Amino acid sequence: MPRPSRNTDLLLIAAGKKLLPATGVSGLSLRKVAAAAKVNLGMFSYHFGSKREFTRRVLQDIYEEFFKDFTLESSRGADPEARLEAALCRLGRFAAENRGLLVALLRDAIDGDPEVLRFAKENLPRHLGIITGLVRECRRKGLLGDAPLPQLIPFLIVSVVAPNAVAGLLERTLPKLPFGLPLALFKPMLLSEEANRFRAKAAIKGLGRVV
Repeated sequence: MPRPSRNTDLLLIAAGKKLLPATGVSGLSLRKVAAAAKVNLGMFSYHFGSKREFTRRVLQDIYEEFFKDFTLESSRGADPEARLEAALCRLGRFAAENRGLLVALLRDAIDGDPEVLRFAKENLPRHLGIITGLVRECRRKGLLGDAPLPQLIPFLIVSVVAPNAVAGLLERTLPKLPFGLPLALFKPMLLSEEANRFRAKAAIKGLGRVV
């Protein structure tokens, strides 16, 4: 019996990545993933064994790609403020590029999906740990004051992530904003690299002035 192609698992993972923003983990159908990948449904069992393992692989693949760039961009140079800004910009870019996925995963997390909660528990501390280290370096230089870390870090992260997540939510629910203008007009202001950099700079500088 011929051995299945080694690329089959990659085709399935790629199809899973495309479907997840619309379905979330809880609504992901292996049958639809197989159809999107043009792969026999039986290949799931061969490569992954279960939906749980497949979901874990898909989410981990997305995260590792982000974390590789995040680690690189947040480690360039000796200035901790510039490194913190770079880290927040990369986090904001990830949120912009994956805004539909973030909305879907947040919904799953609120509903208590065990796979999403497990993924968050295993991976959130990785990039949060880097941001925490940079915040500590900035505080030692007097750039962020002495406010407690549990106040500083959520403020910085929400400043760059929340606008992109909100854009993803609006794309799902509103063709037009409440005052009648199409969302498409405002998406560049919310999702561009310039917008992410502005929010990162504003959050850091703002904390430096008020604490």
